[in-house]
Amino acid sequence: MTLQTFTGREYLKIDIAGNYGMDKEDWNDRITWFDKNESNLHALIPKSEEPALFYAGILAWEDSQAGKPSGYPISLDATCSGIQILSCLAGDRKAAEICNVVDTGKREDAYVSIYQDMVDTIGESAKIDRKQTKEAIMTAFFNSTNVPKRIFGEGELLNVFYETLQESAPGPWEIAETMLNIWDPTALTNDWVLPDNYHVQVKVMGQIHENVQFLNEPFEVTYEINTPIKGGRSLGANMIHSIDGMVVREMQNRCKHNPYTIQGLKDLVARKGGGRSQHRTQDQLVQKIWDHYKHTNFLSSRILAYLDIENCGLGNRQALSDLLDSLPEKPFEVISVHDCFRCLPNHGNDLRQQYNNILAEIAESSILGSIVSQMTGRQITAIKLDPSLAQDIRNTNYALS
Repeated sequence: MTLQTFTGREYLKIDIAGNYGMDKEDWNDRITWFDKNESNLHALIPKSEEPALFYAGILAWEDSQAGKPSGYPISLDATCSGIQILSCLAGDRKAAEICNVVDTGKREDAYVSIYQDMVDTIGESAKIDRKQTKEAIMTAFFNSTNVPKRIFGEGELLNVFYETLQESAPGPWEIAETMLNIWDPTALTNDWVLPDNYHVQVKVMGQIHENVQFLNEPFEVTYEINTPIKGGRSLGANMIHSIDGMVVREMQNRCKHNPYTIQGLKDLVARKGGGRSQHRTQDQLVQKIWDHYKHTNFLSSRILAYLDIENCGLGNRQALSDLLDSLPEKPFEVISVHDCFRCLPNHGNDLRQQYNNILAEIAESSILGSIVSQMTGRQITAIKLDPSLAQDIRNTNYALS
């Protein structure tokens, strides 16, 4: 399977069809839908799921037909970014397939897949709402129990729900369970450092209930303070959100690189040039990022902003060469809103490839073991269920779609 590529105009067609409501369809189906409806697009605005974006896309298409630059950025969304990251951390091919981290030949929907598995188990007569099931799935992998109970009750439906999650995504589910088990009931904060040297510190907040008198009437006041709590459930969500943020930073750094800096670094690496200076502030940051690479096998592109002829020899030249070679030939702007990425249509192929590359590098990394080790204060090694995912991830088609 290879990455399916498109022209800028084809990406504009895909974007317009997606904003109409075709965003869960295969690429070719979206283009076909656009071609069939091109002459009637304005009339379809009231029926579209995203009318403002749909209309903006139509105007951009009309400008392109007239040979005018519009400056309109297309949107490509990660499909279940939380499960995507979890499946990469775990090396779980089964979970990777239902959220498009590994290509199955069509655009998958993890929420629909798990929903359908539940229906197949219980029967069509079961009263399961698809939208509510999505809400339960999203929160369950972040260790929420209240939302699944509210949606499914506490009987057979809830049991089937949890059994289906464990069957459909065993790796992500095991990570979620691990995050519960390693909670420290004495901790005031949970802290870890990511491969790009961003430091995470999350305060542990517990609720205090006090009775107060107001106008001779008793009232209970509840407020939060930084205090240890037993059985905290936030580690999994906070870990994934932190990696999610790192992915956004990596996308920005890799897509909007300085081509002159990158070419200079390529030349230095090719001739094995560059010193090992550690005296300047930027040298110290470069060394920290190399140290994170040693522990995680993930080389952050943040290092590229601080490397020069004085410190280029500090780290692993092959890893640096691989990172430099993976960057898009032409840099471009990316607008990020959580796991939605926007760029000009002509850069759509590079945008998708960079996202694939980052997921593949997470799959090849030991980021999970590094973070859990920092959380627990003990050296932990996380074993991948399938250590061979990375190459398939680099060629997947719908991780961003």
